[in-house]
Amino acid sequence: MKIEPLQPAVLEETRRVAAELFPWENEHHTALEAALFPEAHAGFLSARRLECARFWTASLNGRVAGMAGLYDYRGMPSETWLSWYGLLPVARGHGHGARLLDAIIKITRGEGRAVLRLWTTIEDEYVAAIRLYEKRGFTAEEYPALPGETWRTLVMSLGLNGATPIPWLSLANRPELGGRMVPPAAARVA
Repeated sequence: MKIEPLQPAVLEETRRVAAELFPWENEHHTALEAALFPEAHAGFLSARRLECARFWTASLNGRVAGMAGLYDYRGMPSETWLSWYGLLPVARGHGHGARLLDAIIKITRGEGRAVLRLWTTIEDEYVAAIRLYEKRGFTAEEYPALPGETWRTLVMSLGLNGATPIPWLSLANRPELGGRMVPPAAARVA
């Protein structure tokens, strides 16, 4: 598997992979473009309190088979957030997910970050990913549900410098979790 920063030449292919991995979400389409063309998407970045969005692709046999992003929030230079991490079914079960996650951890450590965080939901399709995060040392805290949510959300944090990260819910003035939105049925009621 070849892991490299997102390039304009594979943007459309990566968008298709993102749409297959995250069919219920739309934010990744703009986030991918914002990673390549931040000036054109300053409003997107500003609305989410992001300094920047960055992405890497994971390719097998010359085709994008997975992706991982990092969201860097303004005012939080020691932290970054893993976002839009996943592999297509054809790439799963061969250790590629671990290699992609390890590459992202190495990148963030190399940048001198103290904490890598992510959020996920407790659902059958994410059990293997949650186990992988735990094997890499991420700790979990349950995050409060949004109106209409019927699932449990976890914020998982990894200390990159040997220290235990401050729990996300303990941080003052923290931004909302990137990509998280009120379910459509609840939004119509509200």
